Amino acid sequence: MSASADPRATIDSTEVRGTKAQRADALHDLSIAHVELGRLDVAARFARRGLRLTGEARFHLTLAWIDLDRGRRKQSLQHLDLATPHLRGRELARARCLRGLHLCHSAEPRLAIAELTAVIRELRRYGDQRWLANALVGRGIARCNATQLAKADADFTSAQTLLHAIGEPGRAAMCLHNRGFVAMLAGDLPLALRRYEDAAKAGLDSTSRPEALVDRAEALLAAGLTAEARRVLAPALELLRRCNRHVPELAVLSARCALRDGDPAPALRVGGSDVEFMLAAGKLDAVAAHRFRGPAQTRALGWLAQARRSDRRGALAACRAGLKVLDEHLGDWPRRELTGHALGLARTAREVLHWSEQHRASVPLPPKEPELAQALARLRRARAFGLPLDALERDVRRLTLATPPRSQRAGSALPDLPLVSFTFHNGRMLAVTVIDGRARRREVRDAACLVQSARLAVAAGKELPGREQLVPAADEVVVIPDGVLHSMPWAAFGGRVHVIPSLRHWRTPGRGRGRVWITGPRLLRDEVPALQQEHGGRRVRPVADDVLTAMEGAHIVHIASHGEVNVDNPLFSYLELADGPLYGYDIARIENPPEIVVLSACESGLARAFLDAGTRAVIASVLPVPDAQVSEAMAEVHRLLDHPAEAAAAVAHLGFSCYGNGTPACAG
Repeated sequence: MSASADPRATIDSTEVRGTKAQRADALHDLSIAHVELGRLDVAARFARRGLRLTGEARFHLTLAWIDLDRGRRKQSLQHLDLATPHLRGRELARARCLRGLHLCHSAEPRLAIAELTAVIRELRRYGDQRWLANALVGRGIARCNATQLAKADADFTSAQTLLHAIGEPGRAAMCLHNRGFVAMLAGDLPLALRRYEDAAKAGLDSTSRPEALVDRAEALLAAGLTAEARRVLAPALELLRRCNRHVPELAVLSARCALRDGDPAPALRVGGSDVEFMLAAGKLDAVAAHRFRGPAQTRALGWLAQARRSDRRGALAACRAGLKVLDEHLGDWPRRELTGHALGLARTAREVLHWSEQHRASVPLPPKEPELAQALARLRRARAFGLPLDALERDVRRLTLATPPRSQRAGSALPDLPLVSFTFHNGRMLAVTVIDGRARRREVRDAACLVQSARLAVAAGKELPGREQLVPAADEVVVIPDGVLHSMPWAAFGGRVHVIPSLRHWRTPGRGRGRVWITGPRLLRDEVPALQQEHGGRRVRPVADDVLTAMEGAHIVHIASHGEVNVDNPLFSYLELADGPLYGYDIARIENPPEIVVLSACESGLARAFLDAGTRAVIASVLPVPDAQVSEAMAEVHRLLDHPAEAAAAVAHLGFSCYGNGTPACAG
């Protein structure tokens, strides 16, 4: 195979005519050009014509490459056997390269590495840059199989540099894509997605390299984006069918998608080659063997299998080991599977509290990347003008995943307050209450009915039922809800209630600068002018850029606006501004978040976004708030806002609660 920097130009300019030697050269060039475009059937037809015309070994070599690319290894080796006796020098080194690539798929990876290392020395001696790149890519693949990930990345990087130098940007982009695959094996999902994106921008042609779509689907599935993974797999399946190519990983990924969607049958039909399916099929011994080697996710899955086949003590130790692997490599999946298994084994109240905290989802903060800010601005404009949103929302999710997230700000130790932590697991709502250092566990029955009854009671102005089942009898309490209990109007139970998503969200009071007032569009009332006159501060124009800038480092932010909750993805919940929605993604990207936030809005769903960003306390309602009562209620809130939990208690009859640490600043 010779160089073909522009395969389409070669096809357009090449005619099979002239002498026998000229026709043979033309057929060879056309065959190689079609290989580069992924048209393997067409490429094979030209190569077979050349073979019939001349019987030359170079056509056997080309057919060996094509069959290897199509997964037909037996036929590929037959062509190599026929070609090798007639090859010398550079062509023989190329044949050895192909045999080395065969070893990548069939032998102990170190054999492939040794063979390709020898081939690389030969190709460098001949100055055969293109085939040197092929050999480097092959050795990179073998090193991936041997989990020599740093060396694999170095091989792909060298091949990428070579291919750029000889004018083959498409194949160079494929090397960058391969480096994304290395990052995926290392458990660095953001880096993998970023490299896949960069490769696509650099000119990777997925129509000729559908296996790249399979890799991208793998990353999306690992990120939990099953629907997006299926959308990527669909064209990959069609492209592979058209060019008569077999990629076993495609069937595996399709089955994994089905498994994630709750249909295990396709997964079990795939067989035992994929550890996730072996786990689903109950082949625990085979999966557990992976816990000491391989990519981070595979090792974590091995520890999960070890946990499932061990006694209680061994299972908890295995779960801790699996979590340690994921923590070291910043991995996510299968974290909740590990913590969920451990939670099911927890016996004491302290164990339930510990593993429920491990089990609670930790939302990584979106990165401070200009490209993500631009994607959010496009989404904001589209919603403001009533344009289609699906593709733009996918862009936001993709860019968030493709960039390393920022870590959440660490919380502080809890104060000496009564605590009740709820965990919904295996169909049961468990509660752990900690008072004066003593922990007790119990089960809460009919949690959904309790929430519905409480919301109806608040709306009707009646006393809430069921307090004894949920909140300990104390003047002040910290509540960590789960499941349906997130919709409970907690402050209406009386006393000072601090509602936090997890223990890590408890933050000590800090210092901010001034008050910021924001009023969104289409409101029938505007409480802000009177509040600003009484408490001072500045009113901000209700456009996203101004609002986000004003919130940086503020002490108190008051937002009066309509809101909407997105249950499927809370970061797409939003507050209405004049130029479109202010999303949870926008809020979570604030570098220096406000100390206290008052959301004078109906069920915006954004309290969590502020808390994740680092805000200490948010006062928000889980119920629609009558316009006629808002002004008086907000006046009372700001009068008591030095103690956010007391401020929320004053308007608990409207469904407001204090989320976060609502203690006064002097209390620490």
